[in-house]
Amino acid sequence: MKSAATYYRVAVGGALLTLVAQGYLWVAVDPFLPAVLSPLYAVWIMVFVVGWRKKHPRR
Repeated sequence: MKSAATYYRVAVGGALLTLVAQGYLWVAVDPFLPAVLSPLYAVWIMVFVVGWRKKHPRR
């Protein structure tokens, strides 16, 4: 059974959600508060790479 939510799709969605949340926090709350969410981009990159390697393994 194929999973519709692969790792790299979750990573792209998470990165987009983080970007939107940062934009909202920057406008609505405080310009310095979105810096708290910046470390999540490293997590999304790692999840993307793991998912991509799982889907497309090296030969």
